[in-house]
Amino acid sequence: MRDVAMAASVSVKTVSRVVHNYPFISDDVRGRVQAEIRRLGFRPNGYAVGLRRTDRIGGGIGVLAADLADPFYAAMVSAVEEVSTGRSFTTLVAGSGEDPARERALLTSFVERRLDGLVVVSADRAHDHLRPYLDAGTRIVFADRPPRRLPVDCVLAGHAAGAAQAVRHLLGQGHTAIAYVGHSPAVHTAAERLRGFRAELGAAGLEPHAVHTDAIDSAAAFRVTAGLLAAGAAPTAIFADNPRIVGGVARAIAASRAPETALVAFDDSELAEALGVTVVAQDVRELGGQAARLLFARLDGERSRPRRVVLPTTLVPRGSGEGRGTTLR
Repeated sequence: MRDVAMAASVSVKTVSRVVHNYPFISDDVRGRVQAEIRRLGFRPNGYAVGLRRTDRIGGGIGVLAADLADPFYAAMVSAVEEVSTGRSFTTLVAGSGEDPARERALLTSFVERRLDGLVVVSADRAHDHLRPYLDAGTRIVFADRPPRRLPVDCVLAGHAAGAAQAVRHLLGQGHTAIAYVGHSPAVHTAAERLRGFRAELGAAGLEPHAVHTDAIDSAAAFRVTAGLLAAGAAPTAIFADNPRIVGGVARAIAASRAPETALVAFDDSELAEALGVTVVAQDVRELGGQAARLLFARLDGERSRPRRVVLPTTLVPRGSGEGRGTTLR
């Protein structure tokens, strides 16, 4: 650390702060320190030092998800762990709660525990701070959301293509007044779904009947949908952009004067299946499994260019998107 400090013309304390992602450090200073870390091959305290032991049976990986209470991420983590266990590796899991500051702290903690690799679902808007970890030998794969300016593998679902698939299905049923109910496009997955929704309608020469991106939970989705359906010119179909709001949208449709309003949701859930909601499903276990397999390929010495894997979605008709309503009707 002293050598890095001397080369970058800063104090040892400043180097430590850069390594641990402290705020209030100028971009110039941070850039100089990170450049010297890479040039000198410095490995901060807690990083693996020396050559990787080739006689070790197993090691450890970390998985950082957005919300561990979400069944989607629980299934993804389970799939990663299945691959990891098969390689006799331990898996440590943490949730960021969609908080970038907490995410950075957790990733630092993972690295300081000398984990071999990380699978990351990131809520952060920038990932340059992870470069020193890569340079120090930690392997990283992003899942569900892509990295920004970071040369690592990632595994994503076709969010835009899936939303477009839902719109095509509704257009095929004769709907032209289609509304979007979802959460903030500040989240990559939501932004991609909204992009696909708009693009497919535009290709058909149509505009969205309405777009609401303030349905943060089921209760909010109920209020938004009830308002849409109470309007004089109500939509005949609704696309819900995530499984957590399906119950609210379905209840509002069932309680409205137009219970035949079509509904298609992105992503499957037990509730959607129970309510007979047509969905565009993504294979979350394949997403987690692919991310883990890419990570272990890197740990095994794979040195190819970073790969971007986009998994397809599948339309699952159950009635709500085909004019038969939900089981609440």
